[in-house]
Amino acid sequence: MRFPRHLYRPVFFVAFAWLGCGALRAEEARIVPSGVNQQIDFFASVNPDCSTPGLPTVRLVEGPSRGTVTTDKGRDFMTFARGNVRSACNKRRVMGVKLFYRSEKGFMGVDRVKILVISAAGTGREAIYAIQAR
Repeated sequence: MRFPRHLYRPVFFVAFAWLGCGALRAEEARIVPSGVNQQIDFFASVNPDCSTPGLPTVRLVEGPSRGTVTTDKGRDFMTFARGNVRSACNKRRVMGVKLFYRSEKGFMGVDRVKILVISAAGTGREAIYAIQAR
């Protein structure tokens, strides 16, 4: 069955708008040593010249139930796709916000964390992490 050509643009626009408005994505899996403060992600707002217009805001929405989540300002590497105008920035550390998780001492299992990231430009997205402490 063929998709009617006159519906391409409206469907594309709705999908783009949905993805760009902080839609939830699948859980991001992480494995960390139990009881150790471990960086699990890094967020930055980056211009094409690798400068930063400001730091993103990272807020805890839900969880964790068996550990703690903290953030800290710092420099780290980005992972822009090769075709992205900012891919040259992958070669240097940029200023951003690091996300850390530490499980309760001795906890072995999965903990979940939901965060909201608001970029310096005002766009936002939520992310859910399934963190396995071993």
